[in-house]
Amino acid sequence: MKLYNAKGELQISLTKAQILTLLGVLEAEMNQLKTLDDTTISAAQWGYLGALTTDPIGGDGTAGRVIRGSHLVIDNGTNAATLKCTLSSRWNGDAIAQTDNIAKGATTGHFTLNADGTTLRIEAAGLTGNALYAFFNLSHNASGTAVNCYGFISSNDITFYLRDAAAGTNLDMTTLVDTGNFYVDILYITDA
Repeated sequence: MKLYNAKGELQISLTKAQILTLLGVLEAEMNQLKTLDDTTISAAQWGYLGALTTDPIGGDGTAGRVIRGSHLVIDNGTNAATLKCTLSSRWNGDAIAQTDNIAKGATTGHFTLNADGTTLRIEAAGLTGNALYAFFNLSHNASGTAVNCYGFISSNDITFYLRDAAAGTNLDMTTLVDTGNFYVDILYITDA
């Protein structure tokens, strides 16, 4: 197995035997693909391989875990001091249609904003499976305020907040979106 090319860049080159070993697939099962050699595997072939492999996601050893990725757009709501949120699937993720006028201290559709506007929750009812872990990336910030994005899973809901990068305080999202919207990419694991 070769890991680096002559320039020192990461480049993984695997033989057919090594691919089979990594995937936990038998040669006889692989013969059903007919075209696999030491080059490229098509999306259709990967789908077939996925059906053959039952290995759990590394870490907790539990079969059936699913990795998902969604993109959340947080805009200024139509009504004062509210949010307008849209969740779309990036890869195998969930989607929630645009939900307007998410008010502080209320649940609107599958979104809940806490009373001070600092914590936004995507309700478990809007997700496929029970959320177990999530990683957040603030991919767009038009507010003019330097912020960091943090979050956690609670009762299968995906919850996150925006924190002032300098002061370290949680920020009212309804105030931040008055000057520009936010995009948050969420990579998460569910139990199904």
